[in-house]
Amino acid sequence: MKDKVNDWSESVKRAVWKKGRINPDYSPNVLRWDAHDNIMMWSEYGRIDSKLGWEIDLINPVINEGPNNIENLQPLNKWHKTDRRS
Repeated sequence: MKDKVNDWSESVKRAVWKKGRINPDYSPNVLRWDAHDNIMMWSEYGRIDSKLGWEIDLINPVINEGPNNIENLQPLNKWHKTDRRS
């Protein structure tokens, strides 16, 4: 089964990345923070084995009638998302 991480276009990935909070100590093209203050690295997109890995996540899930559009997408650190589930 294809991972949903790979389904996003490069332009959507860049638009969602720009929603991450800028870290003033680093280039915004390299590192940003997610909504939970977890650091993410652009090059680690889709990597679950990296503490800097990130994915595109829905702010309001579709199951709660959240729209599947750019306004409802956010960058989210994958490591910490996975950690919160356990």
